[in-house]
Amino acid sequence: MPGPLGSEDASAAHHLAPQFQAEAKPEPSGTPAVDWASILDQLPYGLIVLGPGQDLRHENAVCSELLGCSVKDKGSIEAWLASACPDDEHRDRVINSWRDHIWRNQLTRTFTLRGADQKLREIEFRSSLQPDGVFTVTLQDVTDLRRAEETQRHNKLKFRAMFAHAGNGAVLVDRTGRVIDANPAFLRFAELTLKEIRLSTLASLLHPEDATALAQAEQEWRNNEEADAPDTVSREIWLRARTKEKRAQITYCPVGDSKKNPSMGIYLFEVGETTESREQLINKLRTVATKAQALLNAVPDLVLLINDDLTVADFAPPPTPWEELQPDDSWRGQSLGQVWPVLSEVLEQSRLQVRAEGKTVHADVEGRGSVPFDFNFTLCSCGDGQMLAVIRNKTEQGAGRLTGWSSPVLNRTSQAIIVADADGRIREANPAFAELVEMAPADLLGRSVSELYRLAQGMEEHISSLLASKDAWTCPLPLLRKSGREINVITEFIPVSEKGSPPCVIGMIQDATSSNEATPLSQEKIQHRFRNQLQLVTSLFSLEPQGTAARDAFLKWQVRLRSVAQTVNGSSDTGVQVIPMLRTIADEICSLTGHGPGSREIEITGDETLRIDNTNSSSLALMVGEIMRLILGHRQFGPGPQLSLSLHRDGGDNLCLHVKPGENRQFVFTDENSEIEILEILTAQMRGELAPLTSESKLAWELKIPSERS
Repeated sequence: MPGPLGSEDASAAHHLAPQFQAEAKPEPSGTPAVDWASILDQLPYGLIVLGPGQDLRHENAVCSELLGCSVKDKGSIEAWLASACPDDEHRDRVINSWRDHIWRNQLTRTFTLRGADQKLREIEFRSSLQPDGVFTVTLQDVTDLRRAEETQRHNKLKFRAMFAHAGNGAVLVDRTGRVIDANPAFLRFAELTLKEIRLSTLASLLHPEDATALAQAEQEWRNNEEADAPDTVSREIWLRARTKEKRAQITYCPVGDSKKNPSMGIYLFEVGETTESREQLINKLRTVATKAQALLNAVPDLVLLINDDLTVADFAPPPTPWEELQPDDSWRGQSLGQVWPVLSEVLEQSRLQVRAEGKTVHADVEGRGSVPFDFNFTLCSCGDGQMLAVIRNKTEQGAGRLTGWSSPVLNRTSQAIIVADADGRIREANPAFAELVEMAPADLLGRSVSELYRLAQGMEEHISSLLASKDAWTCPLPLLRKSGREINVITEFIPVSEKGSPPCVIGMIQDATSSNEATPLSQEKIQHRFRNQLQLVTSLFSLEPQGTAARDAFLKWQVRLRSVAQTVNGSSDTGVQVIPMLRTIADEICSLTGHGPGSREIEITGDETLRIDNTNSSSLALMVGEIMRLILGHRQFGPGPQLSLSLHRDGGDNLCLHVKPGENRQFVFTDENSEIEILEILTAQMRGELAPLTSESKLAWELKIPSERS
């Protein structure tokens, strides 16, 4: 189920920042300048653009309309959030969540805030960090959506409670007579488990003669079109319980608008009841049937009942056959990985959330091939170690793509052309492009565009941002052939968005070997190129001998080069922000040592605004990298973070860095004399002091950099 922001809107919000902040290109003579601020004010959601230090770059009019004031009025994003919190305790939770979840990890969170009408509203914050360090946040009022979801959930709980706690036995069946569910009263009466009867029809639980008579009575009831015809069918039957056959009164009530072919049915089993109590139960049954009908109208197409071992226990087929997927009776008892690998992969990733945490998971899966498909999954736990999967077929809704006259043009032109979707994945590639990269067109479908370009980090994000900006982008990166050889090309990416078709980006490739055009590089591009050059240099270490000593040297120089790469983000005037630089270095080293970026093996605290001048940033980055390597470069076990770094200014305004190993960890040296000497040299370059912390019970260090150097 899509979120409150559609895929186009969300993509637009996440990638407006680089386009909005980019230096305006000179317009051709006679062409009016584009008023981006007015355009952004027309968005149906709030948009805030922040710099690396949370400095406000832009906010549209919707932001102040949501909360009654703007970020600019309050001075900062955190002060703006605090002003909309109803009390101090709630304010602290909101600010902490903003820092930890949205600012640092780019997660989506919803906060309860006081709106412009002074009423509490549910505001959803979606964030995205751009490659150039710009941070975008979109805001959407989801109060009505949350209330609707809560109402629907309560209705489901009411239906489940009425069905489960009824005193009489009740069985829910599909249009083919297969058992979907049964309440505890029936299970006790039949002496069977729900799992046992889900694999059978209701007729198999009755005496054969009673089953035939009941089927005939139901058929006669369906054919009776008289106005005074009864609403239900009742008969005396023998039920085959586990130990013996039991006599009971069964009442059938259809669920659905069609009397001749109802979507579902409910059977009520009454044992030793009076006529009066039977009528009461029938009225309850009608109420349950009405609620079941309401729920059925909300359940789309195909429903699968899946065991915990990911085998198909049962399924309810869609009312009309699908071309993209055709379930049949052979699915029952089969592994989901054999009959439908796509859904099996989704369940493998979501089983813990569904089974252990009791969450409902929504997922979208799209495929582009000879038979394209677009499915929406809803997965939830339904007890007895089983899961329910509800599948909606959205293929026809999203089938719009480049067709008609465009297909023969793509196939016949000698111009190499690709078409990518909003996620940067190839949707179409013409023969000229396939020949250029030495691959078959079918092998290109579904691949990420970044896989075809050398050093193309952030390619998907850049392509997605084009759909928001509507501007073309000239990409100078070389293409990679299947053999690994590079081709110097210039790719012009053009966004295309038409009503009735999903948005896409068309890439037109030209040979760049004869191009002599040169354009000045922006500061961001220079930094990006420098980082790419360092990465290329470090990749050469993989060609060196792989002995123990070589691996140690590889790790040392990888750490040093990647640490230096993080110092190019500063300005000559304001210097480098130390805390963000340390966090980025920590992520790089965690990734190199097998811990994974963002694993919180290194705890970094301090004032986010602290900066160091460019002349000392490289020395500090190298020293921090060496210290982190001395801990994470050797496998050590213990609880909590492996290393803690604390940054602050002392009374003399000197910059102080406290370094402390985690529990049961220590600094491990390969060559202690040389490694200590390296730290001393780096300290001397910053004219600082490095000494043990006497206040700590174990070995910890303090680096002090004089104020005139920081």
